Amino acid sequence: MPSIALASRTFASDGQVLFADLSGDLNPIHMDPIAARRTQAGTIVVHGVHAILWAFDKLVELGTVTKPIASLRVQFTNFIPVGTQVELRLLGRDERSIRSELSFGGLATTTLVVTFGTRKETKEVKLPAVRHRLSVPEQPADNRFEEIRRLRGWVDLPGRLDRLQGYFPHATSAIGNSRVAAITLLSTLVGMICPGLHSLFGGFAVDLVENSSYQDRIGFRVSGIDERFRMVRMSVSGAGIYGSVQAFLRWPPIAQASVSDVMNVVDQTEFAGSAALIIGGSRGLGALTAKILAAGGSKVIITYATGRADAIDIVEEIRSRTASKACYAFKYDAHEEAASQLEALSSNVTHLYYFATSNIAKQKQGQFVPTLFDEFIQMYVKGFYDCCCYLSGHRSQALTAFYPSSVFVENSPPTMTEYSMAKTVGEMLCAEMNRSAGRVRVIVNRLPRLLTDQTTTVFPVERSDPLKIMLPVIRKVQSPQSTV
Repeated sequence: MPSIALASRTFASDGQVLFADLSGDLNPIHMDPIAARRTQAGTIVVHGVHAILWAFDKLVELGTVTKPIASLRVQFTNFIPVGTQVELRLLGRDERSIRSELSFGGLATTTLVVTFGTRKETKEVKLPAVRHRLSVPEQPADNRFEEIRRLRGWVDLPGRLDRLQGYFPHATSAIGNSRVAAITLLSTLVGMICPGLHSLFGGFAVDLVENSSYQDRIGFRVSGIDERFRMVRMSVSGAGIYGSVQAFLRWPPIAQASVSDVMNVVDQTEFAGSAALIIGGSRGLGALTAKILAAGGSKVIITYATGRADAIDIVEEIRSRTASKACYAFKYDAHEEAASQLEALSSNVTHLYYFATSNIAKQKQGQFVPTLFDEFIQMYVKGFYDCCCYLSGHRSQALTAFYPSSVFVENSPPTMTEYSMAKTVGEMLCAEMNRSAGRVRVIVNRLPRLLTDQTTTVFPVERSDPLKIMLPVIRKVQSPQSTV
C-alpha cells in the first residue's frame, strides 16, 4: 500500500524542555545548542523517545491502533532538529502489525512497528540484585567503553506519572501508564546513564508483558559491545516491558593540539610582523590555525558565530603561552554584511584565514537540495568575497587570504554534493580574484579529511592529523614569496 500521511507536528523548544523535565534526560545534544554543535547533529535535536511516543499516541488517537498490543519495535535513523515539522506516515498494515514512519522534508528519521497479539506472562532477563538501584545523575555520565561493559542496575520510573498520562493520554490508554513511563525512561537510560554523555540512541524492541515483578522501575544490563562500530546493547526489563536497547557511544568533541604542543614545532618568530584575522577561529581548524600563528609571533584576531566561550578559551590559552597579548575575539556571522562587523577592527590585517562553516554533513533526502546549496554558497562564496572586499578596501596593506577547499571537490560523497559544489564555485572565485591582480592574493588548498568535530563519525573513517597538514599550509600562506 502507498504511505498515508496521518499527522504532523513541529517539535518546538518548549516541548523539548517539557519532555526533558518529564524524563530526566538532560543530555546536551537535546538541551545545549553550543555543545550540540560539536556533535554529529550539529544542532539540538528532539529526544527520539519523545517523537516516538507522540507518534504512538497519535496512532491510537486516530484509530489506527485498535487491537491489543504485544510489542513495539523502534529504529532511529536520522536526527530531528528542534523546530522542524515532522510528518507521521502509515507505511503498511496487516492483521498482525502496522508499520509507520516519522519524516521531514522526505527524509525518514524514525520507524515504528506495532505488533498485535496476546501479551506474554512475566518474562525477566538476568539482572542485578534489586538492591543495586541507580539514581539518575544531574549531569550525563561521561563513560568509556571499559566502564560501560560493567554497567547494570535498577532505575526508578520518572516521578509524576500523572503528567506523563496527561501528555500521552491515548498511548497510556492503550498500554498503561507504567509502560509509557518505562519507555520514557529508556531515553534517560541512554542519554544520562549508559552510554551517557556521548550517546546516540539507535533503537529499541520491547515486548509488553503481564505480571512483571517490578512495576515501579526497570532493570538493565549491558549485554554486548562492538567497539568497531562503538555500539552498545542492553537488556531491559520491568514495569511491564521486556526487551533490548541499542545505542552508540559517539566520539567526544575533538581537542586540537594545545599551544604548548604547537610551540614544539613552530619557531617563535617565524610569523612575526603579521596580523591574522581568522574567521571561525573558536574551534576546529580555525582554532588550530590561531595557535600556530600565535606560537610563531603573529598577532591573532579570531571570530566566532555562536561559541563565545570557546573563543575566549582560545584567546586566554594563547595569551598565557605566547607574546601575542593583542589576541582578542569578536562575534562575526558570515551570513551578515561584513562591513558593519569588521569596521571595529583595531589591527591592520595582513592575512585572512576563512574557516567560517556550517554543518557540512547535513541530513537530506535526494541527490540535490537547492536550499542547502544556497546556504553553502552564502557561507563559502559570498561570505568569503564580502570579507575580502572589505579588508582590501579599508586596510593600507595588501591582503593575503587563505581559502580552505576540500578533496571532496574531486571525489564527493553522495551526501555532500551541495557542499562540494559550493567549494568548487569558491575555487573558481579565488582564481578570478587572483587573475584580476587586485590587492588580494588568495591561496587555495584542498584539505584532506582532517580530525575535527565536523568529520567525526561513529563508524571508523581514516582522517589526517590537522597539525601535520596545517603547519606547512600556513607557512606557505605567510611566505611573501609563495605563489598562488
